[in-house]
Parts: sequence; C-alpha cells; structure tokens
Amino acid sequence: MKKKAKKTTYKAENIEAIPTRNMGFYEKYVKRAIDIICASAAIICFSPIYIGVAILVRFKLGSPVLFTQDRPGLIGEDGKETIFKMYKFRTMTDERDENGELLPDEVRLTSFGKWLRNTSLDELPEAFNILNGTLSVCGPRPQLVRDMVFMTDEQRMRHTAKPGLSGLAQVNGRNAISWEDKINWDLKYIEKVSFLEDLKIILSTVKKAFIKQEGITQDDMATAEDFGDYLLRTEKVDKENYNKKQLQATMILSGSDGIEREAGLVSIIMPSYNTASFIEETIQSVLNQTYTNWELIIVDDCSTDNTNEVVDTIKDCRIHYLKNEKNSGAAISRNKALREAKGQWIAYLDSDDLWMPEKLEKQIKFMEENGYVFSYTNYEEIDVDGYKTGVKVTGPKKITKTGMFNYCWPGCLTVMYDANKIGLIQIEDIKKNNDYAMWLKVCRKADCYLLDEILGQYRKGRVGSVSTHSIRTMIGWHYKLYREAEDMGILSSLFNTGRNLVFGFYKKKRYVRRQ
Repeated sequence: MKKKAKKTTYKAENIEAIPTRNMGFYEKYVKRAIDIICASAAIICFSPIYIGVAILVRFKLGSPVLFTQDRPGLIGEDGKETIFKMYKFRTMTDERDENGELLPDEVRLTSFGKWLRNTSLDELPEAFNILNGTLSVCGPRPQLVRDMVFMTDEQRMRHTAKPGLSGLAQVNGRNAISWEDKINWDLKYIEKVSFLEDLKIILSTVKKAFIKQEGITQDDMATAEDFGDYLLRTEKVDKENYNKKQLQATMILSGSDGIEREAGLVSIIMPSYNTASFIEETIQSVLNQTYTNWELIIVDDCSTDNTNEVVDTIKDCRIHYLKNEKNSGAAISRNKALREAKGQWIAYLDSDDLWMPEKLEKQIKFMEENGYVFSYTNYEEIDVDGYKTGVKVTGPKKITKTGMFNYCWPGCLTVMYDANKIGLIQIEDIKKNNDYAMWLKVCRKADCYLLDEILGQYRKGRVGSVSTHSIRTMIGWHYKLYREAEDMGILSSLFNTGRNLVFGFYKKKRYVRRQ
C-alpha cells in the first residue's frame, strides 16, 4: 500500500517553497506506529460496517463506490507540499447538464449522501490512507489544493505536520468556524505535537462527530465554502488574484511543474562521454534540420578525450555545452539537461547517433495534426564507421502504459514529447536503461504513437554502448530498473524482467527488419 501511494503522490512543483519544521521524537518515531495500530484495528473491528456501507453506496449511488480526491499532504525537504489521493465513500451522484457538466453539489448530494456525511461514515476509507502513510490519525485536516494556493507562507506551515483524520480545528467547531479560526487551530497543533494532545483529539472527535454530530456542514451548504471563495466574498483578495490562484491550483492538479516554456522550441537532450570521434557528426545532423527553432543541451560527463575541443569548434548560439563536476552517468546528465530545457518539445539524441534532416519538422507536424503528446519514429542501424547495416527497427502503432512496461519499444534518438503536458521528468540514478526509465514515467501521462518513417540512425557496436553487452548483463540492468527506478518488490521486479525478455524476442521477430 505504501508503494502504491508513493506512485500516486506527486510534488506541488508550481508553488513557492517555505521553511520546514523539525519534528520531535514522538512525531518522528512513535506517531506512525500508533497510526498503524489504530487504522488496522478500525478496519478489522468495523469491517462489517465497511461492507454494509459499500453495498448501500453501490445500490443507491452507483459505481464507483469510493471517491478519490487529490489533497495537499506533508511538506517535503524541498519546502513544497506533496499531493496525495484521499479516499472516501461516495456521497454524490454523477448527474450532468445538457453540456455534460456536473450539476451543482447541492443537486447531486442525496439524502443518503447527507446521512453518510452527518455520521462521518463517508470518511471510513481514510483508514487506508493512514495505513499507506499519507494520513495520520491526528493532524491538520487536509484541505483542497484550491484552498492551499490561497494560504500565506505562515498558514502553509500547517502542512509541516502530516495531515490527519481529525485535528484541533475539527474538535473546536469543524466547518462551523471561520477559515481563519480553522487555520489558527492547525498552527496551534504544530507548536507542540504530543501523545496527550493526540489522545484528547481522538476522544473529542468520537464525542463530537459520532455522538453530538457538531459542525458537519456550514450554514446548510452541501460542502464547506472554499478558502478562495471566502477571501473573494469578504474582499480579502481581488478578482484578478483569485483567478490567478485558481489557475495555479489547476496547474498543480494537472501535474504541471510551472515552468514557462517557449512555444514551438525543441530542447534536444544530449548526454556525452568520450564521444569525440562521433559528436561532431551528430551535432551536424542537428544543424542540418529543416526545423530551426531548437536548442541543443549537451552535458559532458567528465570526458577524458577531446570532446570539449571538438564542441568548441562548432559556433552556434543554440548549442549549450555543460559539464558535470564529477563523472555521474547518463541518468544524472539527462536530468541536468532537462532542468535547463526551455522548450515546449523535448527530444533526445545520444552523442553518437544521427538524425535525418526532416526529423524534427515531420515529428512535430505529426504530433500537432493528431493532437499527440508523446511519439517516436522508426530508425535504422549503422556501424561504428557510419555504414548502414541493413537493419531497420519499427514498433507498435500505439504504446500504452502497459505496453511500455512490456518492453522499451522506442529508440532513444526517436522520442519526442510535449513538456507542457508531461512536465519535468527526473529519474533515479541508474547506470543503464535510464532512457527506458524516462519513457515509463512519460507513458503514465500519455500514450506514445509511432510516426512510421525512418528518421534516425542508431550507431551500433561502439565500445561501451548498450549494444555491445551480453544478454546476461542486460537482464541485470532490467532488474535494477524495476527494483531501483520503479521501486518494485523483488518478485515484481523479477516478473517484469522476465516479461521484458519475452517481448524482447517478440520485437526482434515482429519489428526488426533485415535486408
């Protein structure tokens, strides 16, 4: 559950960082153990209620039974909130108007849904959030992302404690108190997180939520008023800033990193290590492109040959030559280049491969005309001396997330995606298969489509390249990809490694053509 939660959480990149807070011994080491015990006990003891409510929801409101919503969680070391998926029992219908838009909350909230909320039974699934570590039993109640963006840096300090099923604000009025009071109670909680304070909150929550049912709704509204709407209504924020913050929330929820990218610009990512013999020809294939709106970001990983001298002879302001302080590998080099990229489009080219002159122009046209976010092309193989070997490689017309896990179909030199839709990609520091690690991340956000035309040349047989290593060595690399970059368990990593072997043989039979 914890690993699944990790894969569905993401960073609120498009927000300013704030100072972090040091946690005490109880909060850092003891609280989590109490959370696990309490959540496990609740699920076991109330399992008949879970089943009963789930059946009622399915019968009265339909499927899905669970409602998930992205909420701001604990602030990381970088001072930015993580966004996690919070689980609840569904309380509203999916009724829509003639334009397909959801009807207002008060229309979709049924009497059964109101009963679930009044009894707090809709929050029972949050016990699974506690088990996976995204929630705690006690802590500041997680608000909406569109509430978070309106908070000041001081108010966002509430996120330096793990959000809770209940907190001081909930036992001191819940939705019946003002936004300022709610946030002030949360800030008071983080001043001293202790076992006694949490115990008081738990006992008060049982009394107020399940016995007295206080403060469940706000002035008979179906849902509590958003923080931004409250600030706008009370004229504490103007309409312009209100709209700006709402847009920021939308960008965070879409996974946008908030980077302003130049429309139409292609950022070409090129890691380099000891390729002085080939890099000039590779750069020339970029200079020969019919599409001229590009930037080439070369990251030299401490080459020991004369790569820097070769690159220095090529004068073009679109070429940016960066150097690592120490030899770090292709993954770190690619991550560095991606952080420097300013373009809407991201393309990859290793420093010994080549592009056909119309590669960028044709691929961008293909994606724009079809509305694709992620694409790849066919390529052909050349040997160390640049002669064609007669091998041409293609792939599936469409690659879904499952298809990409089956095998790494795209050649690195053929891939392009829209960074405005995908966001900033950063991968774990694995020595090999790091391009595959990137495609697995990108394919979680968009399917990959094939431009069925040979637009690149892959140089095979160069000393140190992947193509020169044994199958046994590559099997080990695949295992590390799943175990380290994808953070899978041993059995899942072994299964996916075997899965890759099977589809690798299939690719050679189906998509590799020899003349």
